[in-house]
This record gives sequence, C-alpha cells and structure tokens, in this order.
Amino acid sequence: MIAADTSVGRSAPRCPVRQASSLDIVTRVRTPARSFRPSVLFAARQVSHVTRTTPPISRASANTIPVAMITTLVSWYMNGNVPRRNWRASVTTPDGRRSVRERAGPYAEGSLLEWGSITKGVVGTTAAMTLELERPVRSYLPALADPDMTIADLVHHTSGLPRVPATIRDSLSRDPYRSAVGVPLDLASAIPVVPRGQYEYSNLGYALLGAVLDAVHGDWFDAAVEQVLGPAGIASATLAPAVIERIMPRRFGRAVRPWNLGASSFASAGGIWSTFDDLCRYADWALDADAPRSRTVSWQREGVSVWINGEARAAGAVIARAAGVTAVVHVLAKAPYAADRIAGVLIERERRRLPDR
Repeated sequence: MIAADTSVGRSAPRCPVRQASSLDIVTRVRTPARSFRPSVLFAARQVSHVTRTTPPISRASANTIPVAMITTLVSWYMNGNVPRRNWRASVTTPDGRRSVRERAGPYAEGSLLEWGSITKGVVGTTAAMTLELERPVRSYLPALADPDMTIADLVHHTSGLPRVPATIRDSLSRDPYRSAVGVPLDLASAIPVVPRGQYEYSNLGYALLGAVLDAVHGDWFDAAVEQVLGPAGIASATLAPAVIERIMPRRFGRAVRPWNLGASSFASAGGIWSTFDDLCRYADWALDADAPRSRTVSWQREGVSVWINGEARAAGAVIARAAGVTAVVHVLAKAPYAADRIAGVLIERERRRLPDR
C-alpha cells in the first residue's frame, strides 16, 4: 500500500470474493473503499484499485482458464506486486484449516503482524455485546455535538463522519497519525460530512466508538480482551508490539517503520497486532457455525459472502468466507488490496476442488 494513504486501510467494504460462474480477472476503476463487489453467484474476481482515469487493462473469461492456472494466477500477481516470501495464508474447508504458505522472509524474523482495520471487527463486536446500539453517542460522550448519531451508526459506518478528520494529513514520509499519539480524541472533529444513514467508511467513527468504550469500561482494549480476544483463544494481541517482534517489509535493507496507531486515539480503528495463528483463531471464532450475528456485526456482506479487511502503511490482511471456504491472508506489500486479491484466488481454487471430494 502507498505510504501516503491515511486511511488505516483502504480496508473496507469490498473484498475479492465475487460469486459468479466464472473467474473474471479485470482491473476496474474503484474508489479505495469500494475495491471489490461480491454478488450472489460465485467466482473469484481480482480487482486492483486504480485511479478514476485509468481504464481496464485486462479481462479473461473463466471459461477459458483451466483449474491448473489458478496457482499460476497467484504467481502472476505476486511477481508484479508481492514478493514471494512476503505473504502468509491459510484456508479452511469442511476438512479443516491448513496453511497455504508457511513462515518465510520477514514472517520468519518476527512474530506479530498488523491487523489494520480488521481491528474494527473486534471493536464492533465489543460494542454490540456491551452497549445499547440505538442509544445516542452523546449520551455516553456529552461533549459530542451531534445529538442524533447512534452507536449503531458508528458500527455500520452510517454516522456521516468522514474517513479521517481534517487534522489527519497525507504524508509521504511521516506517520499521518502522529498528531493523535498520546492524546484523547478531539470530539470537536466528529462532524458529519454526509447525511446520517448514508454509508461512509470512517476510521474516525471507530475512533469515536473506542472513546465510548473507554468511557463505559475504562479501556476499550481491556473490554475487547474480555468480550472477544479472550473467548477466541487469542493471547498474543497487543497495541504495542516490541520492535523485534514486528513483522514488516524491508526497504533498502531496513525494516519499514509502521504507523504508531496503537498509541494514538485511532487505535480502535486499526491498532491490533497478533501472531498469524491468532488472526486465524479470530476468523474461526467469528465465523463459527453457531456464532451469533454480533461476532461479525462490523463485517461486510453481499449475497453469501462475508469478509473483513484491513491495510496499514505497508501491510494488508483479509478474512473472507464464501462457498464454504474461508481464506485468511496477510501480505507485506504496497499494492492496495493485495491480500484480498490472493484470497479471492485461493477461495476459487478450493471451491473448484470441493466437488471432487
């Protein structure tokens, strides 16, 4: 992902899993928050984020792509954007979970990786389990200007708040969240930019949700441990990983320095780190067949697909489920939605194998 992006992720409501009868590879114009668009039929659709002026560069009908090429497609993508040793993945089918790519490169040197906006899944569930969703946010935070905004609005990105406040500035070389480190969230910045009820992906909204959980529980992360991380069997989650434990790509021989989200007032929008195995445990817990809807209240849905994704300065992750297959992918790359693209191919590959069982 591009370092100047200040979205904690371009993570958002579109994932690589598109259900249709064919594998369609196409680069399509999307806004950052609308990278992928699953439908009710099944297939893996790979879509790269490009600018509004960039036309599609390739299109291939799935009817012309043999099953053997699925792995080749992953390699094709990686050769252009994701170094061979810079991603990890697992897939879960009715046979259980198995690793697709083991630890190598930076993944063998560190132990903790960034969740990015997958953090929102944990925070949304904590809110759904401990707060009154239809209660006005101002009843928890009296200094908030908007009297109508509800907890549900924050969870579902319908508060009208922008992705980030105007105080968060793009920067090619510096952490855009540096001004929010060690200081409480400025409630005066929580000013809607679109009408309430309209979808607008918002890191600011989840920072505000973290502030509400702080007001109710004393600390949003402690509440998340009690309500989500602990029950999911996750022991490694942290907001402050030691430098030696961080899994980060290298540029010019030096590890890239991550954004210091965990120490900022935006931590609840994207600050969690954990081992890859614990990220998989979260996926298993959230997507358990008997799980209540609250476990995926912050996830995206379309048709029978469900997913949550996240991106940070130089890493991306996704958990996506479709057609009975779950993919968990983490990548170290600048290319936007690299994890989502790989997940789409892996799910399609497994889907094609399932009828042969």
